[in-house]
Amino acid sequence: MFTSALLFVHLVSFAAYLGAGFAQLQLMKRSGASDIPPEVRADRESLAAAIVTKIELPAIMGAIASGVGFIAQNPALMKLGWLHGKLLCVLLLLVLSHLEMFNARKIVKARAARGDAAAEEIDARKKRHALLGGIGSLLVLVILVLVTFVRLG
Repeated sequence: MFTSALLFVHLVSFAAYLGAGFAQLQLMKRSGASDIPPEVRADRESLAAAIVTKIELPAIMGAIASGVGFIAQNPALMKLGWLHGKLLCVLLLLVLSHLEMFNARKIVKARAARGDAAAEEIDARKKRHALLGGIGSLLVLVILVLVTFVRLG
């Protein structure tokens, strides 16, 4: 029963992480459209920053905590080579999510403090945000390959 609960938390956390990651990246991307009012642009940027902070990061922490629970329950899992690759990818995703959070918050602060005068800095930060999101997408793909094809042989 405990293992089933851990698996449920692990999968729901990962699904929430994926959904939040996709949503905040789309909001940040669409905030760059030229045909939207400045208020909508600022709201989309603020919402993207809130999603990273309030959904994406807690979700990956839930996935990590439940994963640690799996390993504590069965330490022999650490002998599986594919798991080491997965753990590395998850730790990199944790770092990337934090970088996205800091970047998104700086976009919101720059927009609030300087408005359109900060457009150049904000555009550079949005490009960085998209790059971080692309790297994160690749890491998620690697995790999916590891847990399906490599683990199952």
